Amino acid sequence: MEQATHFFHALSNEIRLRIVLLLAAEPQLSVCQLVRILDLPQPKVSRHLAVLRDAGVVTVDRRAQWICYSLEQALEPWQREVVEATRKTVCDSEQYVEDQRRLEKVRAMMTNHPCAPQDRHDDRELVA
Repeated sequence: MEQATHFFHALSNEIRLRIVLLLAAEPQLSVCQLVRILDLPQPKVSRHLAVLRDAGVVTVDRRAQWICYSLEQALEPWQREVVEATRKTVCDSEQYVEDQRRLEKVRAMMTNHPCAPQDRHDDRELVA
């Protein structure tokens, strides 16, 4: 019961829910990328990421000065189903569409970003 309570509490905030939906669409994003997509101040995004991390919803991967987040691989199947059902429910909302539009812009700039999947970048070139 405690795991479900923490999970649903973490998703009960709109900003945190937006972050989870973005990470469901893009396997890994840095704080700076999330700030750009969400159009929110970095401290606010970091605070929400901490709640998600503490609830076991996201995981952190530090790469030099970059901190990259992804959905926790150990999420239970029911948790992944909740995320997917939520995505399907909100996929026509103005906010979701805008977040996905901004994500596409960030993806276009990700070629050499350290949070990009390994086949998308060369570790010698780290750019924001």
